[in-house]
Amino acid sequence: MAESDQIIQKLLLRLQGLSRTPYACSSWTKVSGGTTNFLYRGTLRQPLEEHDGFGFKTQTTIILKHATANVPGNEDFGLDVARCEFEEVMLHDLVDFSYTDKSTNTVVKTPRLYMFDRDTNTQILEDLNDTTDLKTILLSPNSTHYYPGSSSASLGHVMGSWLRSFHSWTSAPDQTTLQATIGRNNGMRKLKCQITYDSFLGILALYPQILGGHFETLQTVKDAMTAEFLVDYPPDISGEEWGLIHGDFWSGNILLPNSSSQDLNKLFIIDWEFAQFGHRAIDVGGMLADLYERKHFRDVDAVLPAMRGFAEGYGPISEDMAFRTCIHVGVHLICWHIRRNPNFPLPAPLDKVTSALALGRDFVLKGWEKDREWFTDSVLAPLFAVS
Repeated sequence: MAESDQIIQKLLLRLQGLSRTPYACSSWTKVSGGTTNFLYRGTLRQPLEEHDGFGFKTQTTIILKHATANVPGNEDFGLDVARCEFEEVMLHDLVDFSYTDKSTNTVVKTPRLYMFDRDTNTQILEDLNDTTDLKTILLSPNSTHYYPGSSSASLGHVMGSWLRSFHSWTSAPDQTTLQATIGRNNGMRKLKCQITYDSFLGILALYPQILGGHFETLQTVKDAMTAEFLVDYPPDISGEEWGLIHGDFWSGNILLPNSSSQDLNKLFIIDWEFAQFGHRAIDVGGMLADLYERKHFRDVDAVLPAMRGFAEGYGPISEDMAFRTCIHVGVHLICWHIRRNPNFPLPAPLDKVTSALALGRDFVLKGWEKDREWFTDSVLAPLFAVS
């Protein structure tokens, strides 16, 4: 029996009550994707007839998401298992958050959480099985068939405008309970720091020709950014720059209906276990950096208008926010180096790797120096057009 089969069988033995719920399944298959949880698709014994906010639909499958205290397949990489409890809170509260992008009439939603078993850290979720993640779509020759408004710029606008609306919604006075609860997701906050600001300088140190004479300045940046992760709450959550964030906002967590679907006016945001208090530049810069990686490493031209649309959709930001976002874009781009299996070689030619690291370094340095003129001709220029 395969390891994945053993895991689901042991888990189902502990989830004895599942067979007595509407979510009882006749079979299970492992789902690819996701690096921090075990994912399975179950075929329901009895289809579910439910209203999804648009109309009644029939669900024949569900998703089981099981969290453990380490990365699957890597017992040395520990994870805070409480992350699934914070995701439960987010998914529960997001039911009340509805957003429609008026320019494309696109409704942005999150998957519904049907059931959560705290004893086994297991969620039963809506299966968005007729969708494809944006990372995959961007590499597809038929990508335009997926985009709301039929352009990557319109897609970027939808994502940016939704993100701004989400940030505003979580900052509302009636969300104080949600803010307090998610503010305790310290395990994933520490992990976010570990895989970004704690790591970028060490990566550059592997390439002395790129680090050059910038060590002291970059160390100052690292110290300033990591210090913000050491406090229980951000130093200022009263303004627009600090607050509740998705925390893992990238193309792999954006789902679009398949081109054969009739629901081309929907977009889904998934994976909420990284939700935390933080600087909003983490969400904005994370998506911009992720999109740019598709251009740099895979020569996907569609990401450049998507980046412009994203910045325009998010809307006006302060100059300080723009520079802070540039810093995070740089750090995220540099940390591409460690978002892979460390036992495998780099998945790109060395010249592509070093040019990405050098550009990330420059984004950090010029953002820290607040050199607006330098960004005028860069891919991050749209940030300053709306600042």
